[in-house]
Amino acid sequence: MYLLKDKLAAVITTKPDVIQFAMDRKYEEAWIIPLIEGRPQDEKINTYLSHEPFKTLIVEYIWNSTDDGSRFVLTFFLDSKCKLQNPQLFMKICLDLFYGYAGFTHLIDTLDSEVVGHTYLLTKNVHSVNIGVFNHWLSVGPVDVWKIGEEYNPLIISQKIKARPNVEKTNLNYQGLLFRFNTDGLEDGPYYGVKTPCCKKEDLNWCLDYNKIDHWMRTMLGI
Repeated sequence: MYLLKDKLAAVITTKPDVIQFAMDRKYEEAWIIPLIEGRPQDEKINTYLSHEPFKTLIVEYIWNSTDDGSRFVLTFFLDSKCKLQNPQLFMKICLDLFYGYAGFTHLIDTLDSEVVGHTYLLTKNVHSVNIGVFNHWLSVGPVDVWKIGEEYNPLIISQKIKARPNVEKTNLNYQGLLFRFNTDGLEDGPYYGVKTPCCKKEDLNWCLDYNKIDHWMRTMLGI
């Protein structure tokens, strides 16, 4: 069986160059750590975790963060469906994988074994897809473009996007095409998602690229 993990491993061939953590979907307040800055000390991690109460801790690995044509993001929620429930240990595992990166497949398999507790990530179908502005996901609001059970229709998707011009074109940040998994919470594992390339920079703005959107919709949905 040719899993999504294999498809993505074939195209994600570089190291992630940014990792970021967020609490309870507060992406606008994310702790962004570029690879070039070096690993944060335990004291700084503990200060971050004790800053305010939270229910869910989110990690995002970003590959090719400055390249609109090959930027990928893995979004993973440490929620109640994970075997691991220790935020400090979770952050240690995530940072170990970031600074000691040994490939996309190794990262996925390690999150499965050490955090989820069993083989899970990228083994099931996409549940839904939306598009938003990175690190402004909630403040701007995403566009819901597809959900499981619907026919894939590029024209309908483009109409949905064009109805939201502040997402179609923005100077805030680059956009992400987010493929979401376990949105109903019924699977035996956490919520997570993968963002693929979907935009290009034009002067000071990022504009959605419909050819990229179509390519990655077909690839990720297996059309």
